[in-house]
Amino acid sequence: MNVPLLDIVFQNDRYYLLFDDEKILDSTISGEWHVYADGDYLCSVSNCKVSEQLKVPGRIFLETQENLNKLENIFRRLKNVILSSDKINL
Repeated sequence: MNVPLLDIVFQNDRYYLLFDDEKILDSTISGEWHVYADGDYLCSVSNCKVSEQLKVPGRIFLETQENLNKLENIFRRLKNVILSSDKINL
């Protein structure tokens, strides 16, 4: 399953990943997500859960305490960022 990542934000010792596709809720227990941008593998993200603190109608926030500083720093320069529940070859 592939889900587009809309934004990534660091706040209060954790990273929040923003989505608008509810498919992300079906796989939050998968354990590990693989991040791809513009067709290239970037990194893996694990230990995500639905945020209890950030709630916006029509949007889903996953939170993790994993260090995603590298991803956050390059995110704004990327065009097509997706999370995949499977390691894929794009």
